Amino acid sequence: MKFEAATIKDIAKAVGLSTSTVSRALRDSYEISPETKKLVLEYAGK
Repeated sequence: MKFEAATIKDIAKAVGLSTSTVSRALRDSYEISPETKKLVLEYAGK
């Protein structure tokens, strides 16, 4: 079975956030709330 990598755009669309917010969440930026980070990381499978 082959898995396709999800892009930042895919994640942003799926969780209803901007691509910049998703990028910041994945980089563990202090600008993003813990709840948002958790949402993004759960969707990304990290």
